[in-house]
Amino acid sequence: MINKNRANNLYLVLFLLLFHFTKSASASITRNIDLLLETANKIRTSDPSKFERLLTELEEKSTQLTKQQSYYLNYLKAYKLTFNGKGQEALPLFQNILVASDANLSIKFRARLTIINIFAIEQNWTEGLSYLSILLEELPNIKDLETHLNGLTVTAIFYNQLGQYTLGLKYAEQLFNSDPKNRTACFAATMIIESKLHLNQLENNDIEIKKAISLCEDEAIAANFIRSYSAKFSLTNNKPEEVIKFLTPHLAQVNATQYPRLIVEIYTSLAEAYWLQGNLIKAEELALESVRIGEKIKTTQAVIKAYKLLYKVAKKRSNHQEVALQYYETYAQLDKTYINETQAKHLAFQLAEHQAFEQESQIKLLNEQNNALAAEQALAKTQANNRKLIILSLGLIIIVFAFLGMRFWRTHKRVRQLAEYDPLTGIYNRGHFTQVTNSALKYCQNAKQDLSLIMFDLDHFKKVNDIFGHACGDWALKETIKACKGIGRQNDIFARLGGEEFCLVLPSCNIDAAMLRAEACRAAIEAIITEESGHDFSITASFGVTDVKRSGFTLDKLLADADMAAYTSKNAGRNRITMFEIPQTEKPKKLDNSWDYET
Repeated sequence: MINKNRANNLYLVLFLLLFHFTKSASASITRNIDLLLETANKIRTSDPSKFERLLTELEEKSTQLTKQQSYYLNYLKAYKLTFNGKGQEALPLFQNILVASDANLSIKFRARLTIINIFAIEQNWTEGLSYLSILLEELPNIKDLETHLNGLTVTAIFYNQLGQYTLGLKYAEQLFNSDPKNRTACFAATMIIESKLHLNQLENNDIEIKKAISLCEDEAIAANFIRSYSAKFSLTNNKPEEVIKFLTPHLAQVNATQYPRLIVEIYTSLAEAYWLQGNLIKAEELALESVRIGEKIKTTQAVIKAYKLLYKVAKKRSNHQEVALQYYETYAQLDKTYINETQAKHLAFQLAEHQAFEQESQIKLLNEQNNALAAEQALAKTQANNRKLIILSLGLIIIVFAFLGMRFWRTHKRVRQLAEYDPLTGIYNRGHFTQVTNSALKYCQNAKQDLSLIMFDLDHFKKVNDIFGHACGDWALKETIKACKGIGRQNDIFARLGGEEFCLVLPSCNIDAAMLRAEACRAAIEAIITEESGHDFSITASFGVTDVKRSGFTLDKLLADADMAAYTSKNAGRNRITMFEIPQTEKPKKLDNSWDYET
């Protein structure tokens, strides 16, 4: 009996030792995998080859991974696909992480950030901006420094890719001034150099370039992008020898990154430099390589420039005219696509190119209002002088008059507000809209300038009032105006014609830019989140667009034609835009197109 008890105790001791050993071994494996994951994350851009080897090693240990480690690995695998230009394949992996209820917040946040980058690469700007707007709302409340810096990084990158370099520079400088470390400081410096290059703020010295490159010693891609920006600056200043001397020593490192967008930038810059030096052989060789590597990203400027350079090289060789024509046709097609993409992704950037004209036009259009304001100011000054005289002589009476004058001023202001503005939405009412628009039409007709008119009304709005009440309907109207007002210019004329019907007059704006503006408003209205009203419903609008070339300079005709186009949108299924088409029996009036929006 004693021997049997001793044997049982021995088995128990052995079991406990085995359990402790197994637990210790499992904890050691987990720590080792965590280290591999963190290492892979840190070198994912600086050493792509090692990054890929680590992913392979982690996949071989997939059966030993915890759930959180599996999510982390899936994030890195999706990042690798994105890095290699396979964003559509990466999206399902990222979305699986977002819908997983037990995935930690850090991995989810990083997945969202990379999704924004994918939308930028795929030029899905609407989706990207929707994610970005949420990010910017949440960013001030993010307390974790690294997460906050990541948000600033993605914001600056997205705005630069959108072509909004002023905003890109703003967030990149915020990022840099936050005293980031290592790769984040490198990214901030890279985006600042890129923004300044496009804003013509890059100075003719290499101090800033050298400092930026020194911050990116461990980030080969970022460092060489900075070199490509410096090369563009040198090419702009006709210094091809500096470009060749600056870029050639780093070609092996550039190729090792296996990043097509970077490689084509470097190769095209070198090709342009050799072309300027008259070395046709090297220029053609590098341009051909850029075209080959950039096969899947043909609409990037570097690839387009490479095709143009190949055309110029072939044209210079008199016996290659047929080849030159082929290159030119490809270049022209890609360049047109690039222009269309640029117009679609940022209408504001197009309008900024005409800022000087808009300011001058705005001054002329507001002359009447300025004259009225000057008269009011003169009257106010006279009243102030009279009050001073009364104060000196009458004392108590001036207090009474001041009180009465203040009441009169407030009443006058209130009456004017009621006379000119819609009390619910704060935009022009129909009466004041008619007056201001007729003035704008008169000016544009005399100056031979374009003017476009957009009319829209909300779809199924009566149902919103009937189902959710008029308070909810009023909320929807105010949110609609808020969404549309954030898109336009200061001299645009925006009015509520009645009920859920609105009108937008765009002086000095052609029909193409008006259609883009209407699409921006349509998308903004559709993106309104209605849960804030206390109800869940959708808001859409049907648009009609016309201009003075189609409808003339008569306000009633413009409104009638735009209304007819909006009615066509309603009949075609709502939530769409229709341009007014001139009936066959009518001939459009000729108008000077010198102020058309072009790129």
